[in-house]
Amino acid sequence: MAYRKRVLLIPPNDAEAIMIRQLADKLGLPVIESHQLHGASLDKGNNYVGAVKEGGYTRVIVVEMPGPRAEAKLCKMGIKLEIIDHHHYTGLSRAHDSDGRLLPSSLEQFLKMFKVTDGQLTQWGFVPKLVRGIGIQDRGYVWALQDEGYTTKEIDEVMAFHDSLIAHLHNPKTEARKERLAKAAWKRRKKWREFWVVTTRADVQLRPRLSRFVAQKIGKPTSMIIVEHGRGLIYVQESPYALHLFERFGGFTFGLDRNWGHKNEPHKKKVTLRDVKQAISLVHRSNG
Repeated sequence: MAYRKRVLLIPPNDAEAIMIRQLADKLGLPVIESHQLHGASLDKGNNYVGAVKEGGYTRVIVVEMPGPRAEAKLCKMGIKLEIIDHHHYTGLSRAHDSDGRLLPSSLEQFLKMFKVTDGQLTQWGFVPKLVRGIGIQDRGYVWALQDEGYTTKEIDEVMAFHDSLIAHLHNPKTEARKERLAKAAWKRRKKWREFWVVTTRADVQLRPRLSRFVAQKIGKPTSMIIVEHGRGLIYVQESPYALHLFERFGGFTFGLDRNWGHKNEPHKKKVTLRDVKQAISLVHRSNG
């Protein structure tokens, strides 16, 4: 096999990663799967270094699994390490290339790395515009699809394809509950400056549904602060403050550095809604 000495390390925990996994299978590229959820790391979970050594691989492509310790071990073993990512993480920046330009989505990087053509995608049974749409929407959500010239109908098709890719990850009963909780949280939203502030004490992730509400009901990029108390997460979406918040509190960025998130960990100082508002207000005044 052309790629027998190269292996892909990936956590297929969202539509983009699942799409990459499917393409790897079509290419005949060996895969080591991580079953970690969002926040996956090469330093957590299985002994990925051991798995690479056991497989006799000489090149490793790691998709959105930052892990400096494991990466250093692989490099020390003489493994050629290729990182596919487009996010900032606490203490680690992987959102820009060596010239400081924002990187495209991981799927877009994968397609370029393996020179996958529309002809190949079609031959494998995929619709090229939908496959590429998954990468575009991961890069900048619905708004990036709009910027790339996708029509409303095509955007709906991409989002339907997105949902089909992750359908096996979800329990229908749980998803119905999430929908009810998200609608209730959206209904309680409050305005602060240019932001809609949405808070919830639910123990399940509601952010993707809230983002979808904005796309469906407002139809344009809309600044939001989402506080998921039950999960210890706080997000600021579609604002120019994402990098300021990342530099102030750590956490992670996504969506072309216009979105920021932070997970409060036990025994560490919590980042609160008040903290975030104060940080935004400080930047606003200094730019005023």
